[in-house]
Amino acid sequence: MTRRREHMLFAMEIKQCFSVKRLPVFILLILIAVRLIVQESEIPTMLIVLFAVFAILESQFTNILFRTPHELEALSMFPLSWKKIVLVKNLATLTLFVIVALIVSMATIYFTPKHIGWQTFRDSIVFASSIIFLLLHIGNRESVSAPRRSSGWSVSDLVQAVGMFLFVTALSFPYILFSVLLDQEWLTIVYAAGTAWYWLKRSVPRTAINIELLKTSICTNR
Repeated sequence: MTRRREHMLFAMEIKQCFSVKRLPVFILLILIAVRLIVQESEIPTMLIVLFAVFAILESQFTNILFRTPHELEALSMFPLSWKKIVLVKNLATLTLFVIVALIVSMATIYFTPKHIGWQTFRDSIVFASSIIFLLLHIGNRESVSAPRRSSGWSVSDLVQAVGMFLFVTALSFPYILFSVLLDQEWLTIVYAAGTAWYWLKRSVPRTAINIELLKTSICTNR
């Protein structure tokens, strides 16, 4: 029974990402990415793709408590522990990252005048793995400290999107150090594994505890 509830929550997360409300943002960001690529920008194609994907999924990372205005209240009555709820939501975000990355990649690479080889995809996977688990951790923290009952086109959404770019930029430094400057990709992989462990063993349970402690004030004040 518990597994069925987890699967139901997971499916709801995936479906919510492609809701009518969020599709305009999705399409707009893909068009911006295509525009940057058609202009033959000096920014690497796969970097444009990754930044577009993170922007599309910003609320998926940083607003896990309020996909809808009353989601936190509904989740409070959902027959799953907060730890499992946070874990399922984060796993859904990881799955959506892969899905959206494939969609944006296909849409943008079609228009790029540059050659995209296997090495570029490989580097992109290593880069993404080095930052995504810490982004989940930061997003979990932001979801509790600065939740938004409604997300989409508001000023707060723009601020969070800018914050997401800053987080991605800052978290890129280990990849640049290990894979680019030192040319030791295995160090990046070890680093990524460490961030995955930290997310699973520290971030998820700590976020669950914070939600339990603060859910009353969040529901009242937000």
